[in-house]
Amino acid sequence: MKQPDKSLIYPLFIPMQGCPGTCVYCDQRKISGAGTFDLEKAEGEVTAFIRRNTGTRKQVAFYGGTFTALPLGLQEDILLRISRLLDEGDSLRVSTHPLYIDADTLSRLWRYRVRVIELGIQDFCDEVLKASGRNYQAELAYAAAVAVREAGFTMGVQLMPGLPQSSAASLQKNQRMLLETKPDLLRLYPTVVIKGTKLARLYERGDYLPLSLREAVMICADYAELCAPSSIRIIKYGLPSNLDMAEVVAGPYHPAFGELVKQELLRREIKRDPKRGEHLYPKEIQLLKAHGSGEPDQ
Repeated sequence: MKQPDKSLIYPLFIPMQGCPGTCVYCDQRKISGAGTFDLEKAEGEVTAFIRRNTGTRKQVAFYGGTFTALPLGLQEDILLRISRLLDEGDSLRVSTHPLYIDADTLSRLWRYRVRVIELGIQDFCDEVLKASGRNYQAELAYAAAVAVREAGFTMGVQLMPGLPQSSAASLQKNQRMLLETKPDLLRLYPTVVIKGTKLARLYERGDYLPLSLREAVMICADYAELCAPSSIRIIKYGLPSNLDMAEVVAGPYHPAFGELVKQELLRREIKRDPKRGEHLYPKEIQLLKAHGSGEPDQ
């Protein structure tokens, strides 16, 4: 397991670019709030970021979209033009789809100073992947994770509790597979119904029931307790807080979702050891009192 990366991260968003476009739940433009990717603008932003932080280890990260599914010429143009701006010791990060990982791709990414790959696996169960329009099987997702790890990259995994056809059994399988693949980083995005998506139509027809906020918080807290002994670092809980609430049809969206999970974890600590509650830091007291201080909404 790699040590936590202390790099400053500068995010660049390529919403929906390269995506197969079949996922029932997704609209990256609404989720990220980002517009069309402009490489020249990105070069200027990255140059300013590098200059502001000379002497500090930095990383430029590409989020949204499916980076390794972009046309090869465009991939190389982006990687070349951004990587040549970096200081020594800096690196790149990409987020991508397990379908678009192979030996040539990994070799190319490494050559252009990519050191972190986040895989949007979403789920390790075939029935859930099929119902969600992911167009691959769990075996392929597992193989992609193994390939990324064996190639020497820091590996991140993104999972989405509450996708269509999810169940207690599928949740247990995802937890087992997470421990087997042992990513360095984990993002947990409980499924939210976004306006205009196929999932919104399924919900409106009564064919999909999202997790409640409480269920989502409890599932994420369970993941946190599962990951800690294996040094899997959870770097994000829930969708970005800048998501326009008018775009949310249903599901466990909360602008401070991560704080709700931390609150639940602290409650569990105190329940296991009541003396822990007698020695709280001011920030912990504030956390327990925040967001109504009661249980998350049902």
